[in-house]
This record gives sequence, structure tokens and C-alpha cells, in this order.
Amino acid sequence: MKLYRLVASEEGPTKLFVGGLHGKECLYTAPILERLTTEEIRAGEVIIVPCIVENIKYIDVLSEEYYQSKEGMELLRLIQEYKPSFYFELHAYSEQSYSRLTDLEREKKIGVPPFVDLGNGILLGSIAPIMRREFSEHDFCVTIEVPNWKCELEEIKAELLLILRMGLTIANKEEVIAKLRIRYPLQMKQAEMLFQQYYRNRLKTF
Repeated sequence: MKLYRLVASEEGPTKLFVGGLHGKECLYTAPILERLTTEEIRAGEVIIVPCIVENIKYIDVLSEEYYQSKEGMELLRLIQEYKPSFYFELHAYSEQSYSRLTDLEREKKIGVPPFVDLGNGILLGSIAPIMRREFSEHDFCVTIEVPNWKCELEEIKAELLLILRMGLTIANKEEVIAKLRIRYPLQMKQAEMLFQQYYRNRLKTF
């Protein structure tokens, strides 16, 4: 497992970016996160793990079984060791999975809210509830789902990097959310509503 650690001269939050959590997702998420390692940061510390596992049996991160697996335990170890206050989890999905991930009835069917399409099939949502317990109510934690059949398109890469750079360079959670609201006003409104409905306002958005 390759790990990059970027440290700025100024104090600031610790941020963790991870990809390749299960199955063959590493093929699609690693190149994006590798590009992120060349960026400069202004404050704090950034940990980037482009690929937790390269090619392994798919276990859903929504299940307890995942966190008992080797890759799940490795992910938990990273979180417990670095204690990030910003957490970005990058996944990749197939074209046939789009309707399932964005299904407005998803919470009724499997117990978690749907993802929101930011455009071009790039999906944004909260992280698995099991994982959210590892963070405080003030932490910023998001899942980004990448359309694996479009990963090589420059417009997709550029948009993903734009989103990830917001998280990489901005030290304040509220400012990151504000930037996302400006770029994706309707989508963020829906994503925040889904988050608050699910957690019944017990947590601040993401």
C-alpha cells in the first residue's frame, strides 16, 4: 500500500484521501489520487492513499464484514492513526450501477441515502454510517463515486481534481461546503437535505 504524506509549514487540519477500497476500483481511483500528490498544500497535513487494495473480492463498505476484512482493518488503522478532520473516500462504479446508487428510494431499500449527481456522473454522498462513527460531528467526510467508464475523459478528470483540490487546499470545513454550494447549488442543496434527514440533524452536514 502506497502512502503519501504532505506537510505544510503552517499548522492546520489533518486530511485523509483514500481510494481503491474494494474490488477493482483501484484501477480507476489510483490515477486520480496520484495526481493529487503533486499539489501544494497551504496548511496542515495531508495523507493520500491511492489504493487500499489492488484487486480483491468485493465486500460492500456498508457491511460490518468489510471492517473485519484485511482491507477494512487497514482503513480503520489509517483513520485511528492520523485522526483526520477531513476525509475523502473515492470509489468507482459501473454504468449499470448508476440507477441503484442514485435511487431516491435507496434509504428505504438498503438503509442509506442516495448519492447526488454533481454532473457527468460524478456522485457525491456521505460515507458509510459504520465509518461515520469514527469521526466527530464537526469533521468533514464525503464519498465521491467516479463513473469508471468515463475515467479517461479529460473533463471528468478535471472536474474530479477541482473537487479534490477544494478539500486539499481549504483548511475550513464551512468554506469547503460554501465553495461546493457555489459550483453545485442545486446538487448540494439536495445532498445536504438527504444528510440531515438521515441523521435527523444530529450531525452537521457531512
